[in-house]
Amino acid sequence: MHRIVLSALASGLFTAAAAAQQADAVAGGGGFVNAPASAAELLRHRVVVRFKRAASEGSVRAFARASGLQLADRGRSGEFYVFECAPDAGRPLVRWFAAQSAVAYAELEAVARTTVAPSDPYWAGFQWNMYNAGARSNGVASNFGVKAEAAWDAKATGQGVRVAVIDSGIAYENYGAFLIAPDLVGRPFVAPFDAVTGDGHANDENSHGTHVAGTIGQATGNGIGCAGIARNCTLMPVRVLDAKGVGNHAWIANGLIWAANNGAGVANMSLGSTVGSTTMQNAIAYAAGRNVVLCAAAGNSGTAGVNYPALYTQCIAVGATRFDGQRATYSTFGTGIDVVAPGGQTNIDQNGDRYGDGILQQTFQPGSPRAFGYYFYQGTSMATPHVAAVAALVKSVRPKYTAAQIRAAIEGSCVNLGAPGYDTTFGWGLIDAAAAIRR
Repeated sequence: MHRIVLSALASGLFTAAAAAQQADAVAGGGGFVNAPASAAELLRHRVVVRFKRAASEGSVRAFARASGLQLADRGRSGEFYVFECAPDAGRPLVRWFAAQSAVAYAELEAVARTTVAPSDPYWAGFQWNMYNAGARSNGVASNFGVKAEAAWDAKATGQGVRVAVIDSGIAYENYGAFLIAPDLVGRPFVAPFDAVTGDGHANDENSHGTHVAGTIGQATGNGIGCAGIARNCTLMPVRVLDAKGVGNHAWIANGLIWAANNGAGVANMSLGSTVGSTTMQNAIAYAAGRNVVLCAAAGNSGTAGVNYPALYTQCIAVGATRFDGQRATYSTFGTGIDVVAPGGQTNIDQNGDRYGDGILQQTFQPGSPRAFGYYFYQGTSMATPHVAAVAALVKSVRPKYTAAQIRAAIEGSCVNLGAPGYDTTFGWGLIDAAAAIRR
């Protein structure tokens, strides 16, 4: 059976160079080509292919060798294969594959990036982003936090919920050159996965994922550092972004599938790409089908045009607000935005603490994964874990709720910041943890 799957391809074995010369003449065929409008984040030397029928890795590798290609990556269960070729052969190769009757789809590999703009490091005790309305931040009323305190008072802590942090990894263990973040000591971690290297250790080499994880589930009540919203959840470190904060869609897809298969109830994706892909979309659909609440950053362009994967309908697309509840100037908006949460804005100081109003959490100095401190970051990357954490709170008190019901509870309890009902600046509004757990 495996040989039959590739029979249509095997009858036309070719080199990458030959494909580039002849592909424009190929017409028809059974494959689907995903052709995003922008090529800014496409990798012209990597082609992702899914065959209509399952093929063994050995037969695919043999095909690649005979065709002058390199098999660079694959879906964990063979859902797709990634072939490397010369940069000038990528697009013609996509068209060639798509014309073959054995191919379900072919597309250029794409990358996603972190959606954060880091600020100067300093730690202070003002987590205005989590406060109840009317609480004081350095003497100034904070009316646009997510009301985590009120949710905790109602015994919602995220207990029993696995939250996958699909990011650059987490400083979750003492291993080799890596240390666990001091403010994460004692927190439970489960099923770590590294889609970048495959070495089984999802340690953070960038600093971004550790900061994001802190907002979701930082150790709370331990007498040091910062609090986390879903303070009793279980964190699942899933590394899909490299040390530079960049990740291929294949890595993200494999990370999502891993999370879905390992019991994640919520997945946080503080990352974004200006282009979509069938590979990523299929993984999103798979995770949604496994009842995972998917939360994704809208982007930091400051203009209309929600990023992927946030733009996929299965995801809650998250924009960012600042201390006064207004849209952060960098926050992407437009059709597809679902909710907003505090993302901070570090070039203003509205609470008067003499530091920019970023989101504060513990992480490490980029490039030095043993040098921990407390850093103000801003971005829709920082807003998104607020939503993932609230999803975990809802799930912990409503364990029988489906992902759709949890999403409805979050969106249906938002504080309206714009026009009545839904609008394309704030979506349904600012999330409210205390109200969401009551729905």
